[in-house]
Amino acid sequence: MKPWRIHPAAQTELEEAAGHYLMIDQALAESFNHHYLTYRQQICENPLLFNIRAGIVRRVNLTPRFGEYYIAYMLWHENVVILAIAHAKRIPYYWRHRISESKQMF
Repeated sequence: MKPWRIHPAAQTELEEAAGHYLMIDQALAESFNHHYLTYRQQICENPLLFNIRAGIVRRVNLTPRFGEYYIAYMLWHENVVILAIAHAKRIPYYWRHRISESKQMF
């Protein structure tokens, strides 16, 4: 299993998405967090499982219930680096600058 790191902006996105669902319903927020943790676990156990989307970045949708959100991540120095918890219907690849930032951070 690979260790994981998360870009600070991705951490903020995760908290904002969970907060959004919490405003609707606590069970929904808990389900979102559960989906995120499940997929993060899968990524760390088998980082090559999900398809490359752009350069070195891989992506996994939080399906089925939260399929509009996805985790963008890359492998860097034997770590899984989570670049974004992004909404698929918003600005595509707004997080790309985090690739170079993460390479410097981690």
